[in-house]
Amino acid sequence: MRFAVLSLLIFNSFFLSHSVNAATNAQRVFGLSEYVYIEELGVRYKAKVDTGAESASINAINAKVEKGRGKKDDLVHFDLVLPDNTLKSVTLPLSKHIRIKRRAADYADDEKDYSRRPVLELTLCVGGESHKVEVNLADRRQFSKPMLIGSEPLTAFGALVDPSKKYLQDKSLCPIKADSQEHDE
Repeated sequence: MRFAVLSLLIFNSFFLSHSVNAATNAQRVFGLSEYVYIEELGVRYKAKVDTGAESASINAINAKVEKGRGKKDDLVHFDLVLPDNTLKSVTLPLSKHIRIKRRAADYADDEKDYSRRPVLELTLCVGGESHKVEVNLADRRQFSKPMLIGSEPLTAFGALVDPSKKYLQDKSLCPIKADSQEHDE
């Protein structure tokens, strides 16, 4: 009888601890496209999820960096390209610059094989979860999605990617501020 009770206690302890570990190790699953709300910009975009890219990128043009005076941060002035192709002028603090390798077809032999892009710290919300991540500014008008989510933001969200699915995360879980415009296209 003691053996049966002891066996039952051990089994229950193992089962409960395994269930708790499975729940704490559960990861979100993103599809190849997801809706992303950018809190600082008040805009929601359709984003391409790309595990081969490192960072996140948003569709912006005319970026100019203004050096901060004294202890003030450097600022980036840019035009955010909205899904309806209108522009929204934005100024935000510069986090840093990064180099992005260019495709061979996109530059001549006498040009640099990389582009230098400004990077911002932005709060992205996907499926009701928000994380501050680095996002670079790039002209994405020739691409099908105005935003790209790479491996670093995916890691911040603890996300896995199911390439056979799209829009697995519920966009309604990221509340849009009252003064924001919704741009889902």
